[in-house]
Amino acid sequence: MEVDKNRKLAGTHLDRIKQAASKTFSQIKTVVNKAFKFDINHSQALKNRFSKKIVNKKRFLISCSSIALLAVIGIYIWVSGTAYAMKINDVEIGKVKNQKVAEAAIQTFKQKLQEQNKCEISFTSGITYTKSRASKKELLQGAELEEALKKSMKYSLQAFSIYVNGNPVATLKSKGIADAVLKEIQDIYLKTVDQTKLKEIGFAEKVEVKAEFTELGKIMEKEDTVSYLAKGTNEIKLHTIESGESFWSISKKYKMSLQELERANPGVDSEKIKIGQTLNLIMPKPLVSVKTVETVTAIENVPYEQKVELTDTMYKDETRVKVKGQYGEKEVVADVIRVNGLETGRTILSEKPLKDPKAEIIVKGTKALPPKKGTGTFSFPSRGSITSRFGLRWGRRHEGIDIGAPVGTPVRASDGGVVIWVGTDGGYGKLVKVDHGAGYISYYGHLSKYYVSVGQKVYKGQKIAAVGNTGRSTGPHLHFEIRKNGVPKNPLSYLK
Repeated sequence: MEVDKNRKLAGTHLDRIKQAASKTFSQIKTVVNKAFKFDINHSQALKNRFSKKIVNKKRFLISCSSIALLAVIGIYIWVSGTAYAMKINDVEIGKVKNQKVAEAAIQTFKQKLQEQNKCEISFTSGITYTKSRASKKELLQGAELEEALKKSMKYSLQAFSIYVNGNPVATLKSKGIADAVLKEIQDIYLKTVDQTKLKEIGFAEKVEVKAEFTELGKIMEKEDTVSYLAKGTNEIKLHTIESGESFWSISKKYKMSLQELERANPGVDSEKIKIGQTLNLIMPKPLVSVKTVETVTAIENVPYEQKVELTDTMYKDETRVKVKGQYGEKEVVADVIRVNGLETGRTILSEKPLKDPKAEIIVKGTKALPPKKGTGTFSFPSRGSITSRFGLRWGRRHEGIDIGAPVGTPVRASDGGVVIWVGTDGGYGKLVKVDHGAGYISYYGHLSKYYVSVGQKVYKGQKIAAVGNTGRSTGPHLHFEIRKNGVPKNPLSYLK
């Protein structure tokens, strides 16, 4: 393409030379023809003045033409002058008078770009100059040169990139915007914190803002950058709270853990959500984490020691507290480190004892366990008084006995056997059934707690539950039954 352009330019110059030579030759020919038409007297005078005669008219004409051609060439060279072919990225855009003219135009163009973009710019195109020749009309200058630069020159803008642990994660138009982005990320986690108590505010990662040149399309908007750095993703997935919903139900709906939903919505109180409020469902994996250090003074418990006393009056699996332990207290001053609001560590600065702990004494039985099977004899399952007996009561048959006792009073297996039922059963409320073999099954109803599970083997006297007030009950008590082959029997006939 460049060769064709040069050939075309050379052809233009040659045509101009030919036109000038033809014009000069015509003028000389006219002069010569006039000279030969002089009368004889003038011709004779001319002969006397010159010592040399023109012998051959044709040779004379050729000589004059050559002289004229050389004159025209000289005139062109004098008129055209020295120029420079200007190339951008190895593509010639035209000729300029000299390199200073081109550089001045480039500088003017650069200033206009900087004013338009309100920042420094840097040209990325390579520029070269090759010595050449051109007429004044052929030179690029002024608006024409600026237009050529606009079409061919490539450039980048000065911007400011946020680096996290040495890796660029976002590019902003100015340092002020980059600093504002980092400040907003901190505010996400600090808006509910008394910042006057913070000893240090920073980032868990190494965060830097660096000036560098980049393409216009790589510069991000402030709001998008804050969201991206805080969440680690540009993905958006939201849920609008409806009537009856809670953090727990929403987390189940989207198969998230409650902790994940809470981390996805920092600053949102899970106990005070409102209908129409929007929750984020994307659990953030922040690119930038806010780190704070706070000096905290707190009263902490000092653990108490446990001492064990043995007794042969209790079974091996039984224990009771003889003396209840008491925690001691100490004043602790520590630097608490939090990342995105969650404590990640602490450094103890000082400790001051306030109260000594009191040891706890536990009594543990050593007596061998009885066999975990029915013996054929039954013992009272709980301490308390009988408040209702077996038989007719209020016009209906009462199939067991009621033993009045406070809620939480231990309920023990009346005989050894296997637990066959643990759960709620109609009027019984919370119920445990134990199969003792030989067709005997005992029932323990209106319970508040269970201490056994289905399939578990228990021995006579083992604690299996606690007295309660569940089911159809007029007050705290244990309903106890003994059944033989499914038929209710009077428990008092079997208890010893």
